[in-house]
Amino acid sequence: MKPIPGSLKIALLLSALLFPTAGLILTICGAASPAQTSFDDVIKDNSKSMMAEGRQAFRFDTFGDEVFWGDTLRLHLAIEGASFGGLGPGLSPKTALSLGLKVDVDKLSSTIIGQLKNNQVNLNDPAVTLSLLKRNAVVGLTGFFNSNGSLRSVGIQCALCHSTVDNSLTFGIGRRLDGVGESRFECWGNCSALSQSPTHS
Repeated sequence: MKPIPGSLKIALLLSALLFPTAGLILTICGAASPAQTSFDDVIKDNSKSMMAEGRQAFRFDTFGDEVFWGDTLRLHLAIEGASFGGLGPGLSPKTALSLGLKVDVDKLSSTIIGQLKNNQVNLNDPAVTLSLLKRNAVVGLTGFFNSNGSLRSVGIQCALCHSTVDNSLTFGIGRRLDGVGESRFECWGNCSALSQSPTHS
C-alpha cells in the first residue's frame, strides 16, 4: 500500500476540521436570523389588515352623511328632545329599541351592564340614549357632540341596516352580529320618519 502524500494528509485534516465548523456556523446564523416570510404569509397578513379596516368602516364610518341627517333632517334634535336643547320629547332607549335600533353590549361598562340586569336604568329617559351615543354603543348610529355636551348632529353607518345583536343581555342589547340575517331597512325608514316629525317644522 502506497503511503499517502503529505499534502493530501493536510488536505484531509483541514476538511475534517472545516466542514463541521462551517456547519456549526451556518446553524448558528440560521437560528439567529428571522425566518423568511413566505408570499402566502404576506397575503394572509394583508387579508387580515383589509378585513379589520373594512369592519371599522362598516361599523363606524358615516361617510359624511351627518350633513344630511343632521343639517338637513335635524334628526339629532328629535333624539335629544327639548329638555336637552332639541325638540319634542326626545328619543328614549325603549322607543329606540322599538324602532329597531340595537345596543352593543361590548361598549357598555360593567356598572351599566349590572344596572341593566337589575332594572336600575330608566329606559324611558332620553338622557340614557344620549349617554349610549357618547359611548358609541348604538349600532349604526353615531352622535357628534358639542364641547358643552349637547348633540350637534348624527350620522348613520352600514351597520344600521346590516347588523344586529345576539340579545345576550336583553332584547336589542347584546354582542354585534355583522352582516347576518335580513337587511333591516325598516330601521332606516323608522329613523327617517322620526326626523320628519311635525315638531321639526
